[in-house]
Amino acid sequence: MKEKEQTQVNDVNKTNSKEKKGFSENVQSQEDIIREMTELLQRTQANFENYRKQNDIRIEEMKQMAAKEIILQLLPVQDNFELALKNVDKGCNFNDFVKGIELIYSQFFTLLSDAGVKAIATDKQIFNPYYHEALIKVESDLPENMIIEEFQKGFTLHDKVIRHAKVKVSAGSAISIDKISKKELSADDKTENKDDKKTENKENK
Repeated sequence: MKEKEQTQVNDVNKTNSKEKKGFSENVQSQEDIIREMTELLQRTQANFENYRKQNDIRIEEMKQMAAKEIILQLLPVQDNFELALKNVDKGCNFNDFVKGIELIYSQFFTLLSDAGVKAIATDKQIFNPYYHEALIKVESDLPENMIIEEFQKGFTLHDKVIRHAKVKVSAGSAISIDKISKKELSADDKTENKDDKKTENKENK
């Protein structure tokens, strides 16, 4: 009887030992998985940081190269300005000097056009807040919101505004403004008279 009991106890102990061992192995396995995932995450994060830094360096290099290309295209314009100024020192003809400056100006605008830059039209144009910035609005014989004068050129780059044109805008003629004001006053008077009549009728009732 005692031998049977001892055997049963031994079997239970073996079973518990196996369960503990299995549990311990399971825990160890999960810890290994967590450690592997953590290391993978750290490597991924490090790789992403390296990619971001390399990408920033490439973007900066692209900006520098783009600036270099623009500068290389501007240098001939600067050379022509220097030649024009040297001719002034030599006592060149004023009309020839002006023609030279006009040619340099044309050269510069050709350079801008080739780069996708266009001047915003203002001559005989209706004011458009997308393209124009009104610095002043004055009475004139021109229709209301017609651009009278350009103070500073505006430009677009590939059809997107990079600088608004600064302009003077017409507010219409003084006569037309006066007529509008009189019409508004007349309409207000009529409204007031109607309200007064309604009030009188209510009081009489």
